[in-house]
Amino acid sequence: MTTAVKTITLAVTSMSCDKCVETVKRALEKVPGVTSAEVDLTNKRAVVTVNSDAVTTASLVLAVKATGYNAIAV
Repeated sequence: MTTAVKTITLAVTSMSCDKCVETVKRALEKVPGVTSAEVDLTNKRAVVTVNSDAVTTASLVLAVKATGYNAIAV
């Protein structure tokens, strides 16, 4: 059985600088099953590509929150 690649978008409203972007990106990329994370400071969004059904929106939100930033599913 092949797992479909999917994209999950989060609003990360508490980011204010490029360092924030890098911190959030690294946290998301550490989640098992995440293949990429693109974080946009201007729009305060993170677009995460995953290749595992085990990756949930909640697990991504928790990964961001663990770094001290706020995230919600979009």
